[in-house]
Amino acid sequence: MWTILMSILCRCIAIAIAAFACAIVGIYVHTLFPTDINLSGDVIRSVSGLIGTLFAIVLGLLVSSSYTTFNSQQADFNSLVNAVANIDLLLKQFPVVSDSPRIMLRRMAARLLIRYWPDESGKHGGEVNYDHLSEDVETVLEINKISEEFENITRDDLNSIRQFSSNFIAIQSNIVRSLSSQVPTLLLDIVFGWACLLFFLYGSLNGGNIIAIFFLLLGAIAITSANFLILELTHPYKGVFKVSSAPLDLLLKSMIQEKDSSG
Repeated sequence: MWTILMSILCRCIAIAIAAFACAIVGIYVHTLFPTDINLSGDVIRSVSGLIGTLFAIVLGLLVSSSYTTFNSQQADFNSLVNAVANIDLLLKQFPVVSDSPRIMLRRMAARLLIRYWPDESGKHGGEVNYDHLSEDVETVLEINKISEEFENITRDDLNSIRQFSSNFIAIQSNIVRSLSSQVPTLLLDIVFGWACLLFFLYGSLNGGNIIAIFFLLLGAIAITSANFLILELTHPYKGVFKVSSAPLDLLLKSMIQEKDSSG
């Protein structure tokens, strides 16, 4: 978590410094050519308005897209936990014979917590990839194989276990695929390059008084916060803004308490 957070913060600080430095350069240019800039003030304001509009539209779309991705990850994870819970409920209807597959299911749920929230679980997690999905597929297939041998299991119960197992794999596959689709770095570089140009134009329109410099600094911080939001929301399991692990925590707590009480 801290590695990604520090990387995001360093990138945001670099953008803030670059934008503010462009504003200072613009102020310096104004002091060198005050007459020429005053005569071209209308053109500079028109170009600033054009770039500012483009920047605002694209930046708004990026923030909105990142937030949508974050919400989709939360919804997918809730569905993932729901699938695990339903499999466990179905297996629970067959006491004793279902102890082994339920233990496997509980261990798989614990792996999910370590995998997506390594810092909260106190263990090392690493990056999520399709290798983890292969491990879960093996566990789910083994659970289905064992459940087929239950004496009193009905066809409907068996089909339900298979359906929830299929949903579990499909949802997690979608989560892994979504995590691999990040906002292109080049796109962010272009958008915040517009911001630097915009601040240069803003700086060139004023004489460099302390109030103007202060507000330019505030503007640089504002666009940096937008970049922070974009990068944070596209890393939904690490950083400051994270998908909630509460559904999985509650499920694991219930499984462990039931195990202790039965023991």
